[in-house]
Amino acid sequence: MDVTMVRKLRAFILIILNILLCASAATYVHVHMTNSLNMGSIINLHCVLNREEKGHQQIPYHWTCQWKFHTTMEEKTHLSCEADLQGAKQLQFVAYNESTDSCRTSCAWNFTENGAFQYMDGHWNLRYTWPH
Repeated sequence: MDVTMVRKLRAFILIILNILLCASAATYVHVHMTNSLNMGSIINLHCVLNREEKGHQQIPYHWTCQWKFHTTMEEKTHLSCEADLQGAKQLQFVAYNESTDSCRTSCAWNFTENGAFQYMDGHWNLRYTWPH
């Protein structure tokens, strides 16, 4: 093999290794949302991951739903949601933002009468309040 061919082969191998390393750098994220409002309450959730519809889920009292997705190297991952409390109240919120969130692989949310709490740094923090 001549020197030019060896250089091309090395460059090709480095490109393949780079692609494999970037693909393996994707991280799975779990977002959990729990309804702790009051007996009989149902939260209707609608979420969008980046620009992809993730559908609707209903969360009865004391139930938890979850979304599982992986981050991408191409763009920062962003999960935005709307919580509808049986038509009485609606809350739009960002459930996960790769650029700013302290939770990296598991995010926990809890809905109460006061609003949406996120578990961070060992305790629950009120992040969003229900509109009046």
